[in-house]
Amino acid sequence: MLPMFSKKTISARNEDTIRRIAEVCGCLLLFTLLLPAVANAQSPPTSSSDIVWNFDESSGAAAHDSAAGIDDPIQGFWRRVPGVRGQALEFDGYTTGVAREGKAVPALGNAFTVSAWVALNNYPWNWAPIADQSDNRQVGYFVGIDAFGHVGFELSVNGVWRQLATEQTLPLKRWVHVTAVFNGGSGLSILVDGKRAVSLAAPGTFWPASDATLYVGKVRTPQVMFPAWLSHPQDPVQYSLDGYLDEVKIVNHAVPEQQDSAEVASTPKPEGDVIPYDALPSGPPGAGPFGAMYATLHYSPIWDRIRRLGPESDVVVRFEQSPMRLVFWQGTNYIPAWVTENGKWYTDEFLETWGKDCPGAADCEPMSDKQSRYSHVSILQSSPARAIVHWRYALADARLYAGSHPDPLTGWTDWAEEYWTVYPDGVAVRKQVLWSSVLDARYEWQESIIINAPGQMPEDNIQADALTLQNMAGETATYRWEPKPDKTFAFPKGPSTLDRPKGASIQIVHLKSAENPFQIVWPKGVSFDTYNLEPSYSMFEWWNHWPVAQVGSSGRPAVAPDRVSHSSLSHIYWDTYSRSSDSMTKLLLCGLTTANPASLLPLAKSWLSPPQATLAQPAAGEVKYDPAQRAFVVHRSAAAEPGRLTIHFSGSEQSPLVNPVLVLENWKTAAKVAVLIDGKKADIPVRSGIEHHLEGDSVVLFLKLESTHPVQIEIDPTKE
Repeated sequence: MLPMFSKKTISARNEDTIRRIAEVCGCLLLFTLLLPAVANAQSPPTSSSDIVWNFDESSGAAAHDSAAGIDDPIQGFWRRVPGVRGQALEFDGYTTGVAREGKAVPALGNAFTVSAWVALNNYPWNWAPIADQSDNRQVGYFVGIDAFGHVGFELSVNGVWRQLATEQTLPLKRWVHVTAVFNGGSGLSILVDGKRAVSLAAPGTFWPASDATLYVGKVRTPQVMFPAWLSHPQDPVQYSLDGYLDEVKIVNHAVPEQQDSAEVASTPKPEGDVIPYDALPSGPPGAGPFGAMYATLHYSPIWDRIRRLGPESDVVVRFEQSPMRLVFWQGTNYIPAWVTENGKWYTDEFLETWGKDCPGAADCEPMSDKQSRYSHVSILQSSPARAIVHWRYALADARLYAGSHPDPLTGWTDWAEEYWTVYPDGVAVRKQVLWSSVLDARYEWQESIIINAPGQMPEDNIQADALTLQNMAGETATYRWEPKPDKTFAFPKGPSTLDRPKGASIQIVHLKSAENPFQIVWPKGVSFDTYNLEPSYSMFEWWNHWPVAQVGSSGRPAVAPDRVSHSSLSHIYWDTYSRSSDSMTKLLLCGLTTANPASLLPLAKSWLSPPQATLAQPAAGEVKYDPAQRAFVVHRSAAAEPGRLTIHFSGSEQSPLVNPVLVLENWKTAAKVAVLIDGKKADIPVRSGIEHHLEGDSVVLFLKLESTHPVQIEIDPTKE
């Protein structure tokens, strides 16, 4: 009688053992019959029926399949980076992929395994493949990762599309081994780092998608971002995995769990984070000389490669008294952002219209201009006394890059210009000009937006008592958003209205920093509203379609603190400063402050109700206050010769001087300044700069002075 061997017993023996048994039994037939069982039970080395990409090529834009000896093209933008062994391939999150035509893909039998080492930089926008050879979710297979980091394995068994996903999510930034196994005798299983995470009993026959292209890392067709029901517009977008892949294998047998565990344990993978969290770029740390400077602000090597903008395309305004700065960066589409001393980012938004007024029926705004086709920034002036930055942009949509409200006669759409006049005390006047043929349409002019760096939740940057409003009488009200300990996807518990105190025109945003953003508007037609109308995993509303993101979206709720994101707290509405037949202008005084709300009142009064200024030499010109510059402008003719100017200011409690600025038009030399307060000479720091214009030069004087008393300023020409 022949010895009986179970499959398990046979799998523990090698071919030589079976041969010896056959020789002893005198039965060559036994040897012949047992060999197929060994082949099915063991995990043989890879063969030409497998695919193995190790990404260890030294050069070239191809991934070499070491099993079949085939070089497959690498699509999009990518980098070779250190892997678990040798090199790995970095996918950019948008364009990177490896593809092979279906006719060149080895046919898979009724048992196969897909495995890879994965280090995620960000979670995908929706399901993204590690490997995908499927057709309409009817035949073939898919192994991938979803927007939360769950691993999924889907395939056709007997013509039924079976789906399996892990409850656990993959961590960000570190290497994890993922294995998906199908065995026709049992079903599907997913292993993470060599341990079974989930399985599904689904015995049967695998139905392949033999003609379908095999994709690695990149979606087969554009997909709507998750959560689709809250994203807008609900258009499919092209994307890929964002992170590293190494040792991607598709083998034509079911790898035993023990072998997978042993392989993971024997791999000398780097421990901890292998991908750093990208930092929002704002230039070198620390305080610096005041002024606006062109800069090249790098975000990450692979993101920078996608952009088609040259060096010195960004603008940074620095300050001497603090590391704070004002940044116009291409990653925000040049939407200006204040950066506090500890790196918290804040912006007062831009001009926006939406709905039927927008060709894509979504949002027309510079936030949608992902490639900065229309958004441009330039430095008009920069001196020790002030900097003036000009930002011009179109109100365009993310779907078509088309502008809102096209004029039927000229074809011009809505455009906006913003002039940021910034002073050394960290205060800026934001002059917004809207150009439109439909000025009475719906527009937003301001939104209180906090930008969260990768790895940050909104509550890492925003205080629970997030907003304080104040009126010109000094009355205040502070508004609170309640914490969300369970981090469920629910509506924020913030204030339903922002209606106190009556007549408020000052807002302070409370960040987790010493310096906080403030806004001051004309106290006419002012109202505020709040953001609580969209569910979020944070205690605040939270989106990550902007900044940095290159997908065509104007609204996507964040599901994890992986990407750069933003949160909004409020809108401010206020009256127009000026208007013409096709333009409208509004002014906003803003900046960063360490002061309490009451300390902002003198600044607000000095801008909204400045003291009367009188020129002692009427023949020399006239002096008028220009709130768009936050400056007293001495208008002089081009023919006027420089001579002493004496200006009297009738300062008072209601009309104080707070760091006054003088602009002397057509002044051809430098200026020497003397300040008298109540008739007594005062030692006041003065910063001066010369601004060159076609019509003539101007001298700008910034005085570090606060006074509620009469002040006399004497200005003499000097060659210094």
